[in-house]
Amino acid sequence: MIRYANDYRGFDVIIDVRSPSEYQHSHIPTAYNFPVLNDDEFKQIGTLYHQDSLQAKILGASIACKNIALLLEKIASQKQIAQLFSHKNKILIYCARGGKRSQALYEVLKNLDLQVYKLQEGYKGYRQLVLCNLKTPHHFLTLCGPTGCGKSEIIQAYSQSSIDLENLAHHYGSSFGDLATLVLGTQPTQKMFENLLEFELSKKQIHSPLIIEAESKKLGNIIIPKELYDNYHKGIFIFIDAPIEQRIKRITNLYKTITQDFFFCAMHRIKPYISNNTFDDILQLWEKQALEKIAQILIEKYYDKVYKIPSYQYKIENKDLNEALKELKEIQSLNKTP
Repeated sequence: MIRYANDYRGFDVIIDVRSPSEYQHSHIPTAYNFPVLNDDEFKQIGTLYHQDSLQAKILGASIACKNIALLLEKIASQKQIAQLFSHKNKILIYCARGGKRSQALYEVLKNLDLQVYKLQEGYKGYRQLVLCNLKTPHHFLTLCGPTGCGKSEIIQAYSQSSIDLENLAHHYGSSFGDLATLVLGTQPTQKMFENLLEFELSKKQIHSPLIIEAESKKLGNIIIPKELYDNYHKGIFIFIDAPIEQRIKRITNLYKTITQDFFFCAMHRIKPYISNNTFDDILQLWEKQALEKIAQILIEKYYDKVYKIPSYQYKIENKDLNEALKELKEIQSLNKTP
């Protein structure tokens, strides 16, 4: 009898048996990829299936057996992999739709007396769960404030009760937002972002308001799910402010990692919003690497001019991070749900 699971939570190890390309596009966070068919094999079987379904099944089973045999050899010889497939671990296996690929590895591991389960409807079923969970309303404390005020620092320091959308999307949300890809890597796919977001939301305490930044609808190529976007824009807004000297310092630290091509590209994006003289002055300052002066000019001539301050219920002066966190904790305590 097959042991099915309807949820990915509660397992020690999650195994994705889909092809590497499928896994790379999007997968369950924390899942390991042990493909039953690699990319070429998966494509080959798919093509053959349309011509001769029986031959495709025979060839697919043959290749799957070989690949599973190679995995068993790794389990026997490599300690790190052997630890994943330990008898003490509760293991979840999934493929695209809960079909033959996951079934093939499931049967082998079951015969090894491992605590193994199949995910009902596979990755397709998981995605339905993700999209459903992302529609669940949450109680948010929504941080707003000008560029460089330290919203991201606060969110990262308060990680036990915050959702860091910029970190999940690999984008800082401003005209220079693509800079995040230099630090965090390329942006995830839309589906992978949603998977990561649902995973983070599922780990947080439901009785405490979650801290989140008032991001726009898009972060680079990533679209914030509408229900979540509407949810945190209906939250309790907290305006974060900071002395201009500290804002300049934060922005300058980001600019230090920028290449010339990246900087010029970002400047051309904001050119319609600043005067030609300001644009030319900034490019000249870049040649001198006068980053602090550039940050100051952009704060005065661009960032603060285009930023529309929303209505807010609380204000925190972020002169000292620890003090700001104390104030935020007090606000969170005042707004706990029953």
